[in-house]
Amino acid sequence: MGKDAAAPKNWPPTLPYLQQPSYAPHVTKAQQQILRIRDPEISTEIPRDFPRGPSALARIIPISDPSHPARGQSGLFAARPLPPGSLVLPYYGVVHSSVPPHSAAHEKSDYDLWLDRDGALAVDAERAGNEARFVNDFRGVAARPNCEFRECWDLRRGEKCMAVFVLPAGKNAGKKAAAGVAKGEEILVSYGKGFWSKRRDELEEEGDGVVDEVAS
Repeated sequence: MGKDAAAPKNWPPTLPYLQQPSYAPHVTKAQQQILRIRDPEISTEIPRDFPRGPSALARIIPISDPSHPARGQSGLFAARPLPPGSLVLPYYGVVHSSVPPHSAAHEKSDYDLWLDRDGALAVDAERAGNEARFVNDFRGVAARPNCEFRECWDLRRGEKCMAVFVLPAGKNAGKKAAAGVAKGEEILVSYGKGFWSKRRDELEEEGDGVVDEVAS
């Protein structure tokens, strides 16, 4: 799992860039096989011809707006108009077990998503990933999200994965949601109440007091 030479612009130089999922050493072949058994309820697919490597649909851009919650960090922005319901990019990271003792290394991660609850597997993009790790929560930025994390089937690899999709028309109230994502607009999702509850609990534990998808 080394840093890929084809990493996109503004990619952190010390972070490995992934063009496919990486598996933690403790994940067994049997666990990997769980992800290769297609659930008939998963109808959304990543096409076989969907390009690998740096995305042509989205760009990583540093955020300098003082009112943005992620000021000083980066966000993911549409490089071209993205239609409602369309695939933006898969969410790559390190696939790992979400049960002790292996889950301990991911408990503090803000980039950890459930991948398969029955198989107790999650994917964490904190230490390696692709552009999808830069998708921010909509809170404090916009009135509503314009995209979502969604389970899907990757036809290229023959396995289950998570990916970022533009919200379908009509799923989120408002004309803006129905129009998809405009070029230059920030790609925003809802991390979910579970994420923010976990974050609040951590701050309280430290004395300072992504999503239901968050695994740890």
